[in-house]
Amino acid sequence: MAQITDLQVQKRNKTRVNVYVDGEFCCALEMLTVVKLGLKIGMEIGSERIKEASADSERAVAMEKAFGYLARGSKTVHQMREYLAKHGYDADVTEYVIAKLKDYRYLDDEAYAGTYVRQNISAKGSRRLKQELIQRGISYTVAEQYSAESPESALDHAQAIADKYMHNKPCDVKTLQRLQRYLLARGYDFDTVNTILRSYHPN
Repeated sequence: MAQITDLQVQKRNKTRVNVYVDGEFCCALEMLTVVKLGLKIGMEIGSERIKEASADSERAVAMEKAFGYLARGSKTVHQMREYLAKHGYDADVTEYVIAKLKDYRYLDDEAYAGTYVRQNISAKGSRRLKQELIQRGISYTVAEQYSAESPESALDHAQAIADKYMHNKPCDVKTLQRLQRYLLARGYDFDTVNTILRSYHPN
């Protein structure tokens, strides 16, 4: 059985502790892990305990990283998984963090979809909203459910966008063609767009 011979707080990161076993550097752990596991100088420690301590520390660091990412705005499960993988965390650590964040309700794909649609529904059609949700990792079913909009509501939103686009522009064929492309690119369907175009009369 090996023995912990020193515990040194890192100079550049006061939350990390360098652990020395039998006089040699073994690993760096989060201070919380050291306290949680009750690691002390002189304590005998086996390889499995060291492995457990390293895993616990890695999860703690990953959780902190995840909270920092969430501080910039809500994320989907897919976005969080990609973010942690990009920063070098293995699958076990990543899935542990995601499970915890789901438990805390910091990750909720349905809530994300609902909020995203509410924030963008006046500027984008349901087709584009659904596509953007899917690109963010939301399942097709959830994306379709939350991006659905009544024809009347879609027409109202598209009309407002069209009116703003046409402000101070000549109402001629070329302008209407550009308006058509503009509305289609925003995710409105052909029926809605054609109804909008018929509301204008070229000179």
